[in-house]
Amino acid sequence: MHPRHQPMARAALRRLIGPGLLVAVGYVDPGNWATEIAAGSAYGYALLGVVFLASALGLLFQNMAARLGVATGEDLARLSARLLPRPLARLCWLAAEAAILATALAELIGGALALELLFGLPLVLGVTVAAAGTLLVMAMSQAFQRLHERVVGVLMAVVALAFGYLLTRAHPEPAEIWHGMAAGRRLFGDHDMLALSLGILGATIMPHNLYLHSGLVAERCAGMDAAERHRALHVVETDTGVSLLLATLANAAILIVAAASLNHLGRPIGSLAEAYHALGAQLGPLAAIVFAVALYAAGQSSAITGVLTGRLLSRGFRGRESRLWLRGIATRLAAVCLAIGLFELVPQAGPDRLLVLSQCALGLALPFALLPMLLIAHRHPRLGRRAFSPAFMLCAVLGTALVLALDAYLLIGG
Repeated sequence: MHPRHQPMARAALRRLIGPGLLVAVGYVDPGNWATEIAAGSAYGYALLGVVFLASALGLLFQNMAARLGVATGEDLARLSARLLPRPLARLCWLAAEAAILATALAELIGGALALELLFGLPLVLGVTVAAAGTLLVMAMSQAFQRLHERVVGVLMAVVALAFGYLLTRAHPEPAEIWHGMAAGRRLFGDHDMLALSLGILGATIMPHNLYLHSGLVAERCAGMDAAERHRALHVVETDTGVSLLLATLANAAILIVAAASLNHLGRPIGSLAEAYHALGAQLGPLAAIVFAVALYAAGQSSAITGVLTGRLLSRGFRGRESRLWLRGIATRLAAVCLAIGLFELVPQAGPDRLLVLSQCALGLALPFALLPMLLIAHRHPRLGRRAFSPAFMLCAVLGTALVLALDAYLLIGG
């Protein structure tokens, strides 16, 4: 490379650091909290291995999406619209939009719960306040480039520091963790344990993250030649690996705190509000406040990435990019109306039940992103030397089969 191009190339490669963090926030959204707290309080450390398995599958699929974006210069939405039959492409688009709405619902409910626990705000008002917070960040991002990435980084740091503090208060014993994980082998003989395991898997791997990741790296690889793209792939894979490792540790910390602090109560903790009060009783009032603050931070960070994904979907499937602020308003308004409507029409369901339902919707939408991605990864001619190895593709096929089995379990009714 000519020396005068080197600074520009380094700057372009630096721009590829960040998408992994935006993707990682989906791994610690309020839906994950609900399943992992229930798992830790009911079964101790037995399902910690499932958290690591779910995160490994997430890393596999996110790397696949990112490599497609780097190698082809196109995001998953655009590739699906161009290469799939039109009816199938429209079905994938519809499933992706439904996943974004389900994600927005989960984030708003998580944020509203946090505001209720911290300040006593009614859930309906809390949903509105949480939505306004997301829109404020997206509006400011129009004036300050990549502000949303910095905000997400701060929010993720809040979550990490919060659970670091909770871990120090809970004092988990390493020997007990290893012994408890070994008890996970009885998973397939315990129906309730299996159901929780499937919930952890469904809450971790999200379809909108695949579209978001491929789109962000494709944007930032624009104009690169083949050699630069090859180097870019290593940067993207490192960014993804480090970010998802941090998200995995956060997820593990949620379950470990629940297992160390709540498992001895002899009953599963079925709601985030119940977890808040139980942690306050076991670890002190400050621990409960830290828990609620981290819950709000997790919900807000995930909500921001949902808005970004919607912009990429519009550009890929419609061929026209929607304005970020307009997309944010439309998504938040739809989610607020859905949340308020569900609170009013099905009051007995409760916010935690709605969180679980949102995760089920994400699980059902996931195959409509995974199957096209597998097909494109297997057949796309522009991958060249960045093509996936047979071992990688085998793991991806097995992972997709596991997701399909999860969906079949949900549809049959468990």
